[in-house]
Amino acid sequence: MSASNSFVVGQCTRVRDTVFMKARAQSVDGSMRDLTHTSQNEFPPDGEIELRGARATLKQDDWAIARPVLDGPPRRQRWVSQTARKLLPFEDLSGLAGPEAARRLLVESGLQDGYTGEKIFRIGAEKMIMVTMVRSEDGRCRATSADMRRLPVYDFDPTKVLTIPTPGGSVSLMEKNHQSAETGVANWIGDAQYVEQIVRGALAVEDADQKATAAVAATLLAHADRLAGQLSGSGEPDPKVAQEILRSRRLGDLLASRPALIAEFMNALRRDPNIAARIEQEIARLTAETVEAKRAELTAQLSESLEAELAGLRRDRTSKLEAELSDLEASSLQELQQKIDSQTNSALSTLEVRKAGLDRAVAELEKTRDALHESHRLKGEEIEALSNDVGRLTSEVADRKADLDRLLRMEELLRSSGERSKAADDGPSFPLAIVSPSARPLPLGEIADWLTASQLLTDAGRRGVARLAALMLGGGVPVVDGPEADDVLDILSSMLAGGAMTSFDCDPTVISYDDLWRRPGAGASTQAGLALSDVQKTGAIRLCAIRRAELAPSGFWIETLRRAARRRSVPKELLLCVTRAGDGEEEASKDPSAFRAEGWIELNAGAQALASVVDEAFPRVVDVSSLPFDPPAALSAIGVPPLRLSISDARWLAQFAPVAKAILKGEATPFLKEILEAESGNAKPALKLIDNGGPSRA
Repeated sequence: MSASNSFVVGQCTRVRDTVFMKARAQSVDGSMRDLTHTSQNEFPPDGEIELRGARATLKQDDWAIARPVLDGPPRRQRWVSQTARKLLPFEDLSGLAGPEAARRLLVESGLQDGYTGEKIFRIGAEKMIMVTMVRSEDGRCRATSADMRRLPVYDFDPTKVLTIPTPGGSVSLMEKNHQSAETGVANWIGDAQYVEQIVRGALAVEDADQKATAAVAATLLAHADRLAGQLSGSGEPDPKVAQEILRSRRLGDLLASRPALIAEFMNALRRDPNIAARIEQEIARLTAETVEAKRAELTAQLSESLEAELAGLRRDRTSKLEAELSDLEASSLQELQQKIDSQTNSALSTLEVRKAGLDRAVAELEKTRDALHESHRLKGEEIEALSNDVGRLTSEVADRKADLDRLLRMEELLRSSGERSKAADDGPSFPLAIVSPSARPLPLGEIADWLTASQLLTDAGRRGVARLAALMLGGGVPVVDGPEADDVLDILSSMLAGGAMTSFDCDPTVISYDDLWRRPGAGASTQAGLALSDVQKTGAIRLCAIRRAELAPSGFWIETLRRAARRRSVPKELLLCVTRAGDGEEEASKDPSAFRAEGWIELNAGAQALASVVDEAFPRVVDVSSLPFDPPAALSAIGVPPLRLSISDARWLAQFAPVAKAILKGEATPFLKEILEAESGNAKPALKLIDNGGPSRA
């Protein structure tokens, strides 16, 4: 619908608050094509177009023309036309024998097509009319208008006729508001009405000399009524009746143009003896009727005068009787009023006494009511205070009970932990994972190549795993969360420790740094403690993952663990990593040592892992025997002016900076900058308390 000369023609299907049009044909560059079976494709989804602002001009099944455009937000667009114009059916009757033939067809004979409503007809080479077709009693449809005596006639323009192709044949339509010039008016009333018009014009004459013309007009009127009755019947009009109508019309025209003809005819009639005798008889009859009418008029006048005299006498007698009755009523009413006044005074005095007593009783009741209201208010305040105390005491009791239950559970947990520790010391310990026999050494500079060749990680995963490896090998303890954290740890263990990974799951008993290595109570070694002992004894590389850190009561031990790793209080062969669940991306992004593993693992990572089991190049052991120590690299990372760092952090940076550059290559500088800015800003670890038994009020 981009062309300016394109438009759509259709029929209205739904007319409620908004009008919808079903597309039937479309004109593009002057070519009209049928859309009966393809409208859903051209104007999806149902082939309809919304016509805005056309509610007052269009109704169901009306034809309309519109220029639709797409309107609305993406994925919810629909075809809408801001304007629409009504189209009327068009029929060409210019082939008939002139406008009179068209009038007889549309007004007298009628059409059998069954169409009712507005329609445009061409009645000449350059003339057309617009009428309303209505169904008559005989089943035919005939033309009508507001004033058939002055039916407007318009200029006809063939370019304004639209021929719409349909599966059943073409349909001719024309715009209702065609803006054609009105060239004149036509008198299209029926033949019988035409004769009646002439006859009634003759009857309206009031001149006494033209009474004969009125008599002839009355005769023509009666004849026109009979013709109208014959024309209103069903079927084709009788040719004889049509001839009679034409004859009556000619007589009416003659009557209107030659009034002297009727006067000559009347003079000839008066000279005839029979007619003269007939006139004398009529005069005698009219005279007798006039005498009778005069007698009736005099009788009515006398009766009226007598009735007036009787009415006057009746009024006089009535006034006298009313005066006498008024005197009697006045005397009786005076006596009655005196009795009523005395009884009223007695009753009022009694009521005043009773009212005074009732007022005193009401005053006493109001005082009692006010006292009761005040008492009720005080009691209500006491009840409210007692209710608040009860609620507060109930809450305190519940809190104290919760504290006791929590302490009892903690005591039971410590007792059972001590018993398990003793049993563990008495029996064998769980074995630790060992390095894969096929694992080969992996220098620091080849870690990036190993990650590039890995089919398990996405691009984001390769960058994240590289940063994790740089932190762990450089003496850092990264924190990993997210749904793919465990898979990332498996990949790190295969890349750095040959698959040797020890997991330690936190619980509420892990409170301090020492609880990572030994169980509270009996002091049995944890899995992390066993891994530390194994590394100290054998010197083998091992990845230790401290999982579910959010289950511990606080996170202070994470900072202590990081400090121990940076100062190499923990062997460098023990690669440490902390995982947790439930932290959002916003919280994790505040710490550059915290990573969210989400979108790091390829969708087919499981199948690739199965294929990597037999791959000797997959399990590798990183070479930490000669980790670089490069103070100049640390100084260049600090920058000018230098960042504020502690002495221990500066020493740690000297071993972390070269490791990061060896693993991260060109991405090492921004990563180092993030770590250094976080350390110089004195970032504190988040404190997160675990409360399984309600709030503590101890």
